Amino acid sequence: MSLKRKQATSPVLLLFALTFVACTTGDAAQESVASGLADTLAVQDPVPRFDRMSEAGRTLAAGLSEAERTDRLVFLHSGAPWCSWCKRLELWLVREDIQPIFGKEFVNVKIDIDEMAGGKALMDAYTGGYAGVPWLAILRPDGSVVITSVAPNGQNIGSPIHAWEVEHWNTMMRKSVRRITEEEIAYMARTWAADRR
Repeated sequence: MSLKRKQATSPVLLLFALTFVACTTGDAAQESVASGLADTLAVQDPVPRFDRMSEAGRTLAAGLSEAERTDRLVFLHSGAPWCSWCKRLELWLVREDIQPIFGKEFVNVKIDIDEMAGGKALMDAYTGGYAGVPWLAILRPDGSVVITSVAPNGQNIGSPIHAWEVEHWNTMMRKSVRRITEEEIAYMARTWAADRR
């Protein structure tokens, strides 16, 4: 059995295990198994394949190269001209109080799925065809995924507004950052919460 086939069957086995544990154990054990299930469901190819010669591919490749050169990660996000939530995210990323925090850890890469050649195909490679925008991922300089904006409940946080979305944003930060402090993560969370409309 290939590794890919094993990965494809693991979530089914974990779902069975989660159901069994939920029936026989307390809350702490249930949360532990649920966390393992969410991590397993997020397993994908180490580096999704995309057309590196397309406009979108060249944009991401440049971001990955800069991330490697500057010892940072890539903050990949999809967008479209008609998407108000995408514009909200983009405005937040360049705020005077956010950009210095965010920039010390991340190279910002936006892929427009409508107007950038190869944009939709590139994002489909990373999302598995997930349709929502903005969709976010934190990538290592080799293009592999650290974590995405798909929360444990299976929903995309996009541009966070609800408490559970902000909490998953915090999880994304805590799982990936080395230079951003816990105080700065808390500050970013407060700005998301204050920006609710």
